[in-house]
Amino acid sequence: MPSLVSDAVDAYIVRRLNARLQFLLLQRRADAPLGSSWQAIHARVLSDETALGAAERTLLETTGLVPRGTYSADYVNQIYDHARDAIVLIPVFAFEVEAQARIELGPDFLGFEWCERDEATARLLWAGQRW
Repeated sequence: MPSLVSDAVDAYIVRRLNARLQFLLLQRRADAPLGSSWQAIHARVLSDETALGAAERTLLETTGLVPRGTYSADYVNQIYDHARDAIVLIPVFAFEVEAQARIELGPDFLGFEWCERDEATARLLWAGQRW
């Protein structure tokens, strides 16, 4: 029987530009798992941190951004991890940043783009991310 775990988080970065909401998508390096795909932020929760702490840590490590607003999304993503035979429940957070905030990408990514909702959802691989 699969176990039930919650040791990961998803985080989406948004900005308001000219009264429009945009989402930051990151493009993975070609030689990384799911290479060249577009994604938001995903991270494991370390044993000594909260889910929100993991999301904040990964936001800084991945983009260098500091949020001006933090929100718990009204959604919990879920996946089945076959390697662990586990159903993983993933809290989802949103971080709002300044419109002109400077992005410093971490080593796992080769690019980024700000996208409006329809374009962002078209680029994301998984239904849980598009929701």
